[in-house]
Amino acid sequence: MQKAKSSAPAEPEPIERWTAQRKAAIILEVLKGQISVPEAARKYGFTQGDYRKWTDEFMRGGIEALKVNRKDVDSEHRTEVRRLQAKIGQLVMEKENETAKEALRIIPLDESEQRTIDSLLAKGVLATM
Repeated sequence: MQKAKSSAPAEPEPIERWTAQRKAAIILEVLKGQISVPEAARKYGFTQGDYRKWTDEFMRGGIEALKVNRKDVDSEHRTEVRRLQAKIGQLVMEKENETAKEALRIIPLDESEQRTIDSLLAKGVLATM
């Protein structure tokens, strides 16, 4: 004799962590009409409120907005900002040195002023001409 199969629906497999990829896959499955929101909620074990929150985030920023740990993205932005700020500072200093050099070519210096400039050049305060 065969055992009768239970007609109770299978329990959803517990998801330990909802990654951005898992959330996006479910959202796309619903958007494509492959499954309804209530069916997906029962199948995967989340609430319809969770789904609404995920879709709002997804629509605002795609997969990046769904990532739990955005520290890497924020850190990359901060690093890029610091790099660009350093480059701006470098370019400003180069321009200021060019302006100072041009001024020195136009304005004749007396002996004392020339010694001061030579001293600054020796210390690396001014770039060599």
